[in-house]
Amino acid sequence: MNLFPDLRFPVDEDEWMDTRGFDPDRNRRALRYLAFTNRRFGGARAILRPLSLWSRRWHPGEPVHLLDVGTGGADIPIAIAQWGRRRGFSLRITAVELPAPIAALAKEAARPCPELTVLPRDLRDMPQELTFDYVTASLFLHHVPVGLRAEALRAMDRRARKGLVISDLRRGLLPYWAAGAASVVWGDSVLRHDSPLAVRRSFRKDELESLARETGLAYLRARKESWFRLSLSGEKA
Repeated sequence: MNLFPDLRFPVDEDEWMDTRGFDPDRNRRALRYLAFTNRRFGGARAILRPLSLWSRRWHPGEPVHLLDVGTGGADIPIAIAQWGRRRGFSLRITAVELPAPIAALAKEAARPCPELTVLPRDLRDMPQELTFDYVTASLFLHHVPVGLRAEALRAMDRRARKGLVISDLRRGLLPYWAAGAASVVWGDSVLRHDSPLAVRRSFRKDELESLARETGLAYLRARKESWFRLSLSGEKA
């Protein structure tokens, strides 16, 4: 791990998790690590904060349908389902993930959540007419090649009738060091490679703002979240 990489721009180097095939033990370990960091270091909070704000306008018993893109191990939609259950909301959550073996692990994790359906799908392959009240994505956008991120954001916006919330990593030296240290503690060679690289692939706040402008999605606002996270979220008028 280079202690002082060039962080001025995001890199397009592939993470090993995306390119080295499926190994059940390795992938379960990586998904547990991601779930732990989302739970303890602000990933789930960055998604739930805007949903909690918007839910003030939801009517009792009103069905609310959400789509979670690039769900990984489904820890984020599970957190949303548990949050909604505690508040008495009628949520239906669809979570999509590829490759199919990762989706199978997510489906296994989602068994205790009857309101959650996991599908082995790419967002681009879903029927164009299929839309949802809200679309969420956590730690997904930095996996998209830099040149395709605007297209990915537009695709998520087209699926969202009411609002969109994205959470991802903030690129910087402290987040890079923190990711490296956490992955060493976790003790996995893939994570030791991918965690610092994920930070290098990720965003600065002004880059998310520029992405929203580039795509014409003026309702979206970028925000710094705790523990080196960023969010891009907004509710449509």
